[in-house]
Amino acid sequence: MKRLLLVCLFLLTACAPTLKVEQYGQGIQEIREDEFPRQVAILPFVNETAEPGLDAMVRRNFANHFSSKNYVDVKLPVIDEKLVRLEKSSGKIVRELPALELSAAIGIDGLLYGKVTDYIFVYAGVYSQLGIEAEVWLVNGKTGKELFRQRESVRYHEGGIPTSPLAAVVTAVSTAMNLREIQKVRLVNELAYKFMGKLPSPRTMSAENRPQIREVLTNAGEGPFGPRRVIKAGMQGDPGLVATFDIGSFKRGVPMKELQPGIYSGEYAVLPGDGCRDMPVTVTLTRPGGLESQWLDPTGYITIDTIAPPAVSGVKAKGKVDAVELVWQAVQSSPDLKGYRVQRSESPLSGYRELTFTEQALFSDSTAQVGTQYFYRVIAVDRAGNDSETGETVRGALASAQPRQLSGELTADTVIDGEAQVTTPLLVPRGVTLTFASGARTRFADNAGLTILGKLVAHGGDATVEFVPAGKEIWPGITVDGGQVAVNRLRITRASTGFDLKNAEGSIGDAIISGCRIGMALTGVTPVTVSGTTVSGNDTGLSLTRTASRFSGGNIIQNRTGIIADSFSGELLDNNILDNEVNISAKQPFTLGPNWFGTTNIEDMKLSGVAPLKVYDALLPGGKLVEPVRNPYAGLNRDERLKKSAELMIEAGGYFRQRNFGKAASLFAEQLKVVPTADTYYYLSLCHQEMKEKERSLAILREGTGKFSQDALLWKSLGMLACEKGDEATARSALTEALRLSPDDRQARFVLDRLVKPSDDPPTAPSLQLLTDEEAALPNSRKAGFTELPAEGPEISADNVEITDRKPFRLAISFKPKAGEGADISSLRVTGLKVTPIDLTPRIKPFVSEAGLFIRNVILPEGQHRFRVSIADYRGRLSEKEFVINVKYSF
Repeated sequence: MKRLLLVCLFLLTACAPTLKVEQYGQGIQEIREDEFPRQVAILPFVNETAEPGLDAMVRRNFANHFSSKNYVDVKLPVIDEKLVRLEKSSGKIVRELPALELSAAIGIDGLLYGKVTDYIFVYAGVYSQLGIEAEVWLVNGKTGKELFRQRESVRYHEGGIPTSPLAAVVTAVSTAMNLREIQKVRLVNELAYKFMGKLPSPRTMSAENRPQIREVLTNAGEGPFGPRRVIKAGMQGDPGLVATFDIGSFKRGVPMKELQPGIYSGEYAVLPGDGCRDMPVTVTLTRPGGLESQWLDPTGYITIDTIAPPAVSGVKAKGKVDAVELVWQAVQSSPDLKGYRVQRSESPLSGYRELTFTEQALFSDSTAQVGTQYFYRVIAVDRAGNDSETGETVRGALASAQPRQLSGELTADTVIDGEAQVTTPLLVPRGVTLTFASGARTRFADNAGLTILGKLVAHGGDATVEFVPAGKEIWPGITVDGGQVAVNRLRITRASTGFDLKNAEGSIGDAIISGCRIGMALTGVTPVTVSGTTVSGNDTGLSLTRTASRFSGGNIIQNRTGIIADSFSGELLDNNILDNEVNISAKQPFTLGPNWFGTTNIEDMKLSGVAPLKVYDALLPGGKLVEPVRNPYAGLNRDERLKKSAELMIEAGGYFRQRNFGKAASLFAEQLKVVPTADTYYYLSLCHQEMKEKERSLAILREGTGKFSQDALLWKSLGMLACEKGDEATARSALTEALRLSPDDRQARFVLDRLVKPSDDPPTAPSLQLLTDEEAALPNSRKAGFTELPAEGPEISADNVEITDRKPFRLAISFKPKAGEGADISSLRVTGLKVTPIDLTPRIKPFVSEAGLFIRNVILPEGQHRFRVSIADYRGRLSEKEFVINVKYSF
């Protein structure tokens, strides 16, 4: 063990960085004692570098070090408040005010100015180059005389892991902290420390001799902190003194132990009942005589949460042939809920093991074995790691595999509970009711539909009622001709027409209809009320013909055509209607209620023959009613758009450099309406990061990587920000993609290596299952063979592919501009050409750029599968191409 320790110490020594400190100028001249000010205001620094926020960080750290000099300590918040009032009253910025006027206005006799003049930060793990340079000068506020001016720079050139006397504390404190930020803090600290060694102070006040703090690190970035978590702080300062740290007003005077001369470490273990939010960490170093220095940690704030979320209620288990379905009531009263742990045992009181962690209030246990009864329980978990009480325990087991056989005409009221099979067309005559109990699942042969002349009742209740095909072919669907419906929680898949309602009466609620040629057709004067229903993945989602029915509170998404309306006089309101190739196509105008169309811009709503008077501004529920707007740039041609885009970028960049991030963000967002670019997404995300809106910044980066999936910087930025927020799964995925696009990015590789544990599998490119097993089992559309359609837009390169290996394969499709016009990736559509066309565009969006579509790891079930790719250029000229992927494994 001793030999191993010596080897480790040798390696760390060999990797130690080379530090070069540079000083400029003639040195500081002798200053008379009567010229020294007693109170010094450290004014906001000027940032002459491209690193956002560096000026504020240098200023805060400079103030931490300056507090140990022999001047009266004036806190930065006090100075800033006075400066804000002065700027409002004078109408000038601080830098424009003469020193005498400024000093008199804020009541301080010394002004310290500063600027950051250079910054280099290349952090690649194996090799790093870090550097910073700044200049400060002190002005006597009573005379206006400049007393001294000093410039310092710090450079790190290293071939390994940087070390320092605080290394042991860094290791203990920063296991989950972003290494790049640690090094940035240390670099700025080193610069401020070097300044303190050169800057003079009044000799008449030297008797105070306050302690010196050189560096502080905490694990504030690992919060929020729950029970049994430990808050840690480390400090380097004068040796042999008393050190403590405060967590805001929540906990004061936490003792710190001196591990070695000048190196202090302290811990606070979170106790049950503790609680605070956004508390700063302040470290204090005190001499025996009472003189002390304080240091405010600039890296983050502490949040402690020891209140567990409420117990999960309403847990229900429903056994099916292939799985046990669990559902429960979502916890609403815990704002920081992270998700749910699902546990299972074969005994009611003990032996529980965790099956999964999920963010949804449902789970399907496909590992259950036939003939075994299980006990399930669900535990809510918040982001601080607090677990709720175990709550209810429910039993569950797989259902019998023997389905009930149905065919012909029913002669009496019938109830279906469990599995059923319809082998030939089934008729429910007038006066007869067919009822499906909660969890009932019925399979239909390819020629066997269900016709209702009487009444159809489906009580989904705890578990959804399902209608699915028995084989690979689609089935006719459900036709209600003059009958009645009372349906709740129903799912229909892969039918010719999911629900065909002709002069029907009644209501349909919380249904899901997908994979059909027509999801739901409503005709006739008798109105039907449809609410909370999702219609997605169909050729036509909703067909409304000469009907006064009402469709509300639903989702009509990802269909080829969302809604076709002909002589419609009913109500269509409060729905999410988006991500369809055409959202609404109306042969005659009708009164369209407010809905969410994925945008508030009329030009982008994909409506034909109808226009809304009111729309929602976000996904329902949650969106607010607003007036629809027109994109002011919709009428501009390409050259006009490019010109306007350049103007907005220049103006936004100016505000960005002035650190007016709110104004810059609004201009960058406006530029995205004109000509979206990867750079705009990057700088917009930076603006929101500087405004402490990290969730918004993450959302922007996710949207940017979706639209510019080949931009390595966006992927890396997403990974770094996700890493800082503790979302390691997103960080790994994003950094892996960044390295695929830019293999030489050593910074991304270093951070990714830190994220991946030694026991983890090596990082791989993200995989995509292009078609599900059910989709792949569908027959291709009748048109066979490979067809290249006339191409007016970009040239599409897509070849037929033969796959014989069971390993994931690569799929590459390129878009080559014609006449200098690039591909408009917002127009891209990729379709699986099955009997029911499958829109694959949402699945492949993360892998698309203007250059083409590249997916490194594609998974596709066996069979011959046809696809169509269509894309237009910025002039709207369209190109289409079809190709075949034949998957036939060799044994």
